[in-house]
Amino acid sequence: MFFSNESNLCRAHASSDEICLKDCCPVRYLREVESYINRAERSLDVCMYILSCQLLSNAIVNAHKRGVFVRIIMDRHMASNESAQTALFYNNGVPIRLKDLGVLMHHKFAIVDNDIVITGSMNWTMSGFFGNFENLLVTNHRLLLQPFIDEFDSLWKTFSNFSNMYLEPLIEPLVANSGQ
Repeated sequence: MFFSNESNLCRAHASSDEICLKDCCPVRYLREVESYINRAERSLDVCMYILSCQLLSNAIVNAHKRGVFVRIIMDRHMASNESAQTALFYNNGVPIRLKDLGVLMHHKFAIVDNDIVITGSMNWTMSGFFGNFENLLVTNHRLLLQPFIDEFDSLWKTFSNFSNMYLEPLIEPLVANSGQ
């Protein structure tokens, strides 16, 4: 999946059921990513620098609510961004891990049921889908998938000792601003 500055032309029908005739419609791609999340049955691991797309964030929360084992790793500084969905995940009991190492946690990938990886240059933001030159790759090829599984598990362990120290003070103002 490739995205460009022309992707913005499809933004107008992002919230409708309108079907675009363009082969490279970003709305179609966005809904495809959502469908992978919705099809998760056992596990969903998301490792994203910033995640602000409401549609995908809701799909992640819904996966958690239907019993899928969901884990999220985000960059600590970007998780405090008002557009990030950190409070939504926290308020719905989705496990989140953050760590401030003085460097970015700049990964952008998700693993569905340890069978599919979605990766590329794109943060899951509306700008990513509708304005930037970006790419996403979806594969179930085991030689490509396994290193992402290993990396996520390694980061999850690495970030375990620091997440609550960063998460609690970060969430309080975000929850207050979200009106929940």
